[in-house]
Amino acid sequence: MRATILRDDLTALAGLAMPLAWLAAHDGWLLPRLVASVGLVLCWQVVFALARGQGLALHGLVSGLLVAILVPPEAPFWQLVIGISFGMVLGEAIFGGRGRNFVQPVVLVLACLAFSFTDQPWRDPPEMPLAAALPALVLLVLSGQARVTVLLGLAAGVAVAALVIDPGLLAPSPVAGALLLALVYLSADPVTSGATDAGRVICGLLTGGLAVLFTTAGGPLGAVVFATLLAQVFAPLFDSMVVAVHVRLMRRRAARLRNG
Repeated sequence: MRATILRDDLTALAGLAMPLAWLAAHDGWLLPRLVASVGLVLCWQVVFALARGQGLALHGLVSGLLVAILVPPEAPFWQLVIGISFGMVLGEAIFGGRGRNFVQPVVLVLACLAFSFTDQPWRDPPEMPLAAALPALVLLVLSGQARVTVLLGLAAGVAVAALVIDPGLLAPSPVAGALLLALVYLSADPVTSGATDAGRVICGLLTGGLAVLFTTAGGPLGAVVFATLLAQVFAPLFDSMVVAVHVRLMRRRAARLRNG
């Protein structure tokens, strides 16, 4: 294992410290969920690392903690096992690990649970004050693990869509902290939210607008998850469009310079 792996994920782990502390004081099932989520994620990482002869990475610890934080406490564990296995294997492991995937694996975990088990409140986030998630926002932005361009697009998309659809959606909510964690860790993931600045802004705008639209028809966490999933699927297309426009502009500029 490289010596820098733990250091690379230390900021992301530190950002989850306050949300975990708050939930530990209000959710008696948090510890069993943590053990199940983190243990299963790391098990899948070990399986694929051994199969490929690769070293282990600890970013799976962050993914496992996020799943444990964002899922409802009363949900059955067997459903959680299915969702984590589906999301972590198909969302990350089969592509060769983090950095090669195009969809955030925790997004795929939550989407699988929400689509497959509609009798459970997978689309509803746990109650968490906004203050509990603010340190994560600051830490991830300062460390570059949450793209500012995506967050700016998210803020603009949410604001515009909410003003058009229902301004009341911008009112304070008891689940605001959990939603902010989902946006910072999942929607603004630097690996899956685009490779160009303009592409990231577009990805953020689409995520924010769709999240508000989907909230009118379902739970807020499900809205953020589905909006993020759609935006990340189209993120490579946005980057291709941005690069194509840039190349065309550079060619026109070069032609003008040649013609004096």
